[in-house]
Amino acid sequence: MEEEQTKKGTGMGALQGFVVGVVVILVLVAFGVIIYGVNSVKNVSTSPFTLKVAKALNLSAAEINGLKVSYLDYIDDLETLKKFYGEQSDLPQPSDQDISDQVISRLLANTLIANISKDYDVEVTDEDVEGMKQQLLSNFPDEAAAEAELMSRYGWTLEKYLKKVVRPLILEQKLQEKFTETAVDESDETTEEQVKASHILFKFDPNTSNEDTKTAANEVLKQIKEGADFAEMATKYGSDGTKDVGGDLGWFGRGVMVPEFEEAVFALEPGQLADQLVETQFGYHIIKLEDRKYTRDFVTFMDDKIKNAKIEILINIHNPFESLLDTDIVDTENIENVDSAEVVTDIEDVEVTDDTAGGGEGELVQ
Repeated sequence: MEEEQTKKGTGMGALQGFVVGVVVILVLVAFGVIIYGVNSVKNVSTSPFTLKVAKALNLSAAEINGLKVSYLDYIDDLETLKKFYGEQSDLPQPSDQDISDQVISRLLANTLIANISKDYDVEVTDEDVEGMKQQLLSNFPDEAAAEAELMSRYGWTLEKYLKKVVRPLILEQKLQEKFTETAVDESDETTEEQVKASHILFKFDPNTSNEDTKTAANEVLKQIKEGADFAEMATKYGSDGTKDVGGDLGWFGRGVMVPEFEEAVFALEPGQLADQLVETQFGYHIIKLEDRKYTRDFVTFMDDKIKNAKIEILINIHNPFESLLDTDIVDTENIENVDSAEVVTDIEDVEVTDDTAGGGEGELVQ
């Protein structure tokens, strides 16, 4: 009896040992699979196995301030942008590195914007998306045609396009609006001084001496000083596109116009007419400052946020933020030879307009 129990115990022990051994082997295999998958992600593999591991483990391509950018999102957007450029034979073809820069930069920026939007209580509603959707669909005979175009161009359904492109775009626009509406502190680095000005340009003409052009401009300036309406004189004598709007240049900040013009206009007070003509490379200008204001510059604000963000690139790709490395804020542990690149997201079928400084005088722009 004892002998049978001993044999039974020995058998049970052997079975338990076998089970434990199998479990250990399975764990080691699973661990090896995970390690292989993680390394494949780091090396930017697009194999089905790698994508499954990335999805199962929720692996990231990069992080900004601890916020993750999904590896699957990076690969999806990368393949989409490659498809788009590959079918645009009339466009300059960017390198794979340039495309990668565009994708990871946009994803990081969108992630940061989404986080900042929470601080400003900004969110995208279904109504916002529906409005943009209808704007998009207005370019097509029907929704099916829009769906077909998006699938052909990007490989995306309309629903996916709205999620990947339209929602982030709306969020950024709404954040910018909310940001610019907040109280302005003139000492804030994100605050920009802007002026609204009008001018009358007397262009240099190869058939007319500069002295004769100056004399004609001074005669008009004299009439305005004596009470002639500025807008009417601009319409009558102006020689550029602004003459059709009474010389109105709209709102603009520093660094937009040529230096001589900028120096003169920013020295004026609202409602003041420049006492003398202003000469630039284009000719002689009669200038009037209409108004002055301070606004919050969203681009400067976002640049500052990016520069002060902790950015980690977790896979072996070109890093578009190397220009920030001298700030010691960008984590360089997983970064190789990179340089900055501006994000370009193609949404040409969605017309988006912003109020821009300037009323039509392109020649003054630097």
